[in-house]
Amino acid sequence: MGELENTYIFYTSDHGIAIGRHGLQGKQNLYEHSWRVPFIVRGPGIPPGSRAPGNAYLLDTLATLCDLAGILFPATNEGISLKPVLMGHRRSIRDVMYGVFCAETRPGLRSVRKGDWKLRGDAKTLELFNLAKDPSEETNLAKRNPEKVKSLQKLYTAWRADMPPPNSQLPKKRK
Repeated sequence: MGELENTYIFYTSDHGIAIGRHGLQGKQNLYEHSWRVPFIVRGPGIPPGSRAPGNAYLLDTLATLCDLAGILFPATNEGISLKPVLMGHRRSIRDVMYGVFCAETRPGLRSVRKGDWKLRGDAKTLELFNLAKDPSEETNLAKRNPEKVKSLQKLYTAWRADMPPPNSQLPKKRK
């Protein structure tokens, strides 16, 4: 029918499970193996075989689809369009990634990642990883790098202050 040349195809999935990594079985963590998800897009204007090293959230999908279709996305959407990345005009749309996991198994687990560095932890434990040197997140560098811990904590605190209160209906206005 000739529609494939005019069609964007998105492939993604839910967060993965640990399958024994770090001694875990489920999704109850914010390690890269469970936090990262596949996100593959094919379509007009996207260079075949291209790969974007930047960060994205699944919530960026709606903004991206609307942008590619040339329509406005809802005002309540908090995502950012990935179109400039998909078209090869930018390497990334986000410099920092934030993660939150709350459940009975691990209440209050938080994570912030900027560049090669990732801080992960809860009220009892903080772990700092250099993902370029330690992609499996095995070596906790928190005690050796207190300034890096402090800078990532500051980023997380500022981000959290901008979030809507729990169970609110509308998000706060983003800066």
